Amino acid sequence: MKKNKLKILALLSSLTIFSTVLLSCASTKVDTPVLVESVDDFTTKTLSNGITVTFKQNRGSKIIVLRMIIEGGTSALDETLGGLEDITFDLLLRGSESYPYEKIKQLEYEKSFSLSSSVGKDYSALGFTCIQRDMSEVFELFSDCVLNPRFLEADFNQLMTENSAAMKERSSSPNGALSLALTKTAFQGHPYATTTKITEETYKNINLDLIRSHHKSLLNALRLKFVIVGNFSQALQNDFVSKLEIAFGNLSKKQYSEPKIPKIPFSLNGNVKIANEQAGNTGYVAGFFPCPSRSDADYIPFAIATMYLDDLFFSNVREKAGAVYSINTGVIGGKELLGVISAYKVSDQKNLKNAIMQAFAAYSDSELEKDIDQYKNKYISALFSPSQTASGSASNVVSSLEFFGDARAYLKRVEAVQNTTSKQVQDAFKKYLEPIAKENYIRWIVVDGDRNLDDYGF
Repeated sequence: MKKNKLKILALLSSLTIFSTVLLSCASTKVDTPVLVESVDDFTTKTLSNGITVTFKQNRGSKIIVLRMIIEGGTSALDETLGGLEDITFDLLLRGSESYPYEKIKQLEYEKSFSLSSSVGKDYSALGFTCIQRDMSEVFELFSDCVLNPRFLEADFNQLMTENSAAMKERSSSPNGALSLALTKTAFQGHPYATTTKITEETYKNINLDLIRSHHKSLLNALRLKFVIVGNFSQALQNDFVSKLEIAFGNLSKKQYSEPKIPKIPFSLNGNVKIANEQAGNTGYVAGFFPCPSRSDADYIPFAIATMYLDDLFFSNVREKAGAVYSINTGVIGGKELLGVISAYKVSDQKNLKNAIMQAFAAYSDSELEKDIDQYKNKYISALFSPSQTASGSASNVVSSLEFFGDARAYLKRVEAVQNTTSKQVQDAFKKYLEPIAKENYIRWIVVDGDRNLDDYGF
């Protein structure tokens, strides 16, 4: 079964490093986007047990996207249980008594729908995408898998074998080694330290009884909400809410303590260098540093400042120095964030740091002010680019709900971007980015062939 990962933000290669503006911004001209979404496109209903259902209109579309959001994510799990939620989702989508795995695969092929799951640091999601005419049948299948999974021993053993192989592949690849080291180093002692995937340390701790118990804890009315994107009449909305009520309206509200997510601590405890045989003569580098939270007033100015820095990186590190295949800024985390500079396929290890510093030295208040409107347009274009598909639109709604408490938040963000001044962006650059160059206020992780590690100037 194909498993979609519902990425809310774009990835740099296989690393979980997200662009500050949803997508990486290229050094090309971008016209001001035409906004076709409206705050009037949203309707919220509530089931009898308090579970909210948010409908987002996608007029003219024949596609329905449903996301069942489960609060908590990996932050609700102990660090020793990293990967538990991911395995639980995989296993419950393997089928129920009424819909065994073989029947699901057959129906997926015949009706062109897909089941999906994703695990995040603050929340996770299960869902499906289907053609509107098949919505009732697919929902019946989906809800039965979620509520009545078979959890067969044979399926569990097969999944654990598959995950063991994938785990070894991740840890041995340079991208995977960097991603794992970034999680361990940047989030040490923080709730975000729990990994989404099984690791060598957590593999031995996961068993079928634990999965069954975890599944029961997820079916808690206090932890669930639904987001549905499609072309809905009022009658169709009401009909679907009735189906949700029958399936999920009797779930009880169990005891649940929402994970408290503090600011991510940052300290200069030394850089990390990892020898990796598969890297050969090519480096994979990430440097993390403090940055504002999503809800901070500084966040949009900071995000625009990183776009300008990315252009400087492109000109000085990639084009002029030829030191990397790609280099850009991003963020890692969830509700709380760290900034990241990531360099992918480093070919000039000895000159990389110098080239990065030259990019910082090329900063100009006047150049940033001159191009500020263009960067704002890039931000808005990146913000609405996911909405070109129903799944992307659902992702925007989900992230708005989870990070800002308002399904319409991404629409309202346009005004905040347009009202951002060049002075605010300049101040954000000096506050968050300039210390990297002036004070070396950044911590680097380097993955490369053993003989190349000493060549880096970090």
